[in-house]
Amino acid sequence: MCVFTSLFHSLRFFPSSFSLNHHHLVNLPNAGCPPLLQHYILTLVSMAAQLYKHPSIKNSVHMVVVKMVVVEDEEVGPSLSNNGGVALRNFCAWQQQFNPASQRHPEHYDTALLFTREDICGHQSCDTLGVADVGTACDPKRSCSVIEDNGLQAAFTAAHELGHVLSMPHDDSKNCERMFGNLGGHHMMAPLFIHLNKNFPWSPCSALYITEFFDNGHGDCLLDPPESILPLPSELPGTTYSLNRQCQQMFGEEFVHCPNTSDSDVCSQLWCREEGKPHCTTNNGSLHWADGTTCATNRSCLHGACMAAHEVMQPKVVVDGGWGAWGPWQQCSRTCGGGVEFSYRECTDPVPQNGGKYCEGQRVQYQSCNPQMCEENDGKSFREEQCEKYNSFNYLDILGNMKQWIPKYAGVSPRDRCKLFCRAKGSSEFKVFEAKVVDGTTCGPDTTSVCVQGQCVKAGCDQEIGSNKRLDKCGLCGGNGLSCRKITGSYNKATYGYSDIVTIPVGATNIDIKQRSHRNITHDGNYLAIKRESGGYILNGNFSVSTVEQDIPVLGAVLKYSGSSTTLERIQSFRQLREAVTIQLLATAGEASPPKVKYTFFIPKDVSFTKSKEKKASLHMIQAFIWK
Repeated sequence: MCVFTSLFHSLRFFPSSFSLNHHHLVNLPNAGCPPLLQHYILTLVSMAAQLYKHPSIKNSVHMVVVKMVVVEDEEVGPSLSNNGGVALRNFCAWQQQFNPASQRHPEHYDTALLFTREDICGHQSCDTLGVADVGTACDPKRSCSVIEDNGLQAAFTAAHELGHVLSMPHDDSKNCERMFGNLGGHHMMAPLFIHLNKNFPWSPCSALYITEFFDNGHGDCLLDPPESILPLPSELPGTTYSLNRQCQQMFGEEFVHCPNTSDSDVCSQLWCREEGKPHCTTNNGSLHWADGTTCATNRSCLHGACMAAHEVMQPKVVVDGGWGAWGPWQQCSRTCGGGVEFSYRECTDPVPQNGGKYCEGQRVQYQSCNPQMCEENDGKSFREEQCEKYNSFNYLDILGNMKQWIPKYAGVSPRDRCKLFCRAKGSSEFKVFEAKVVDGTTCGPDTTSVCVQGQCVKAGCDQEIGSNKRLDKCGLCGGNGLSCRKITGSYNKATYGYSDIVTIPVGATNIDIKQRSHRNITHDGNYLAIKRESGGYILNGNFSVSTVEQDIPVLGAVLKYSGSSTTLERIQSFRQLREAVTIQLLATAGEASPPKVKYTFFIPKDVSFTKSKEKKASLHMIQAFIWK
């Protein structure tokens, strides 16, 4: 059995950013000179970049800046609003003028950040510190963040909003809680910033989402390392910005540090007061002094604690990460019919430390499992079974009947074929019930390739990933094509109503029925129809014709119908039928528009076949003709 690792690589990603700063909005004391302002903004980005180098994110992410713009004239900058959503839309539209379209251009960037002193408001309050769309990293029109500049704390907001751009939801989202339970409020993607767990800044849910985002190719634009970047400050921010400056950055230039705090607040809580006033204030319950801030003689702050200065300032030993051993194979995704099982390894031998490199390379391996055929599945595909799970009273039609959900293939983009698209039977309504089908589900009715974690990978007809075995024209896996015979025929009689063309028996494969319109005129009055052995129509019955492409599930196969709005109407199927179907012609124009029908299919040599005798039109031919 082959083991595969073509998916699930840990790669190095470079979210290159463009930073915009409204100079009149930043309003930093003594920062009127752009170099000082630039250093301040780059300090914020540097602090955010350090968070992205923490191993708890379980990916190699290097945050860099390729361009910075300071707008001194409000009229030439983006139109800002207290409404966070409006501000984001306006900024996203405005910043595009600075971003060269070619990823090879040295000033091309992947995401844009706006730092503003405007108070950002959300739907319910103005406590919002930032806003960004989710999962838009490689969409140049939407890969943006708006961040309220409230001092060095804005670095955490920038990291949080970039997390959204890289697809991370809040830790209290339903999906996170369903998978990981209550994650608490101490990780980067907590909805309310209170206190950050420095030892584990990223929750397992955040790590999972960004990993899947990268694995699914949504972050591929970040793979190219930038040619030119602005260097980020390496010194601790507290060595540059005094306590008074930290207060001014947060509250305004009239504020200074409030020294009347308890010893327990040293380094762990920043208190400020307006000059000339006695009352102290803070921004939240756990805003640390900036790392590197002097807290006593020969002592400095680090992670909210006052430590010996030489321990804080001495260079830390950088430790690059290394892969640990492969873990055991996990449970197979299916009990029969060809599933997938996974084995994982972690970057723990050793764990990266002090900004060391995260492991790069293969972190997941997978292989096929339980390839034996499933018994008693009534000829239904595994995808059909997944759609049927949503047949419930949660989905009713206008008459109060429960909708029957069947797989939808027609009109689905190749990149989305591993999502669970289901269509309401007898209707054009469809839903995407799951972002990923169960691992081992075939990618479509005309392929043996299977879905693995939302991606289509090569597999053979023997249910083995990577196998080259193919179905022959007879529908046999690895066969030589000698066990069947080809049936061909044509039909060109125009009898008003429904007439039988051919009954295709059980065991038929590679069905292809074509009806070419008379004089290449769309809707020439001749239409293909399909009837089951029981007599019920599954296509174009009761003088009602489908104009759109659709999939028609039958036992063992899916019949792909082109729709009637084409000069070449066509029905195709590749799998082996497990029920007989009759192909009919619905003629509404009479002899003035004769049909041109040709058909081919293959049947086993031991299956008898006789061509259908012409049958007269159905008695219900006087019904009104209906398009749908």
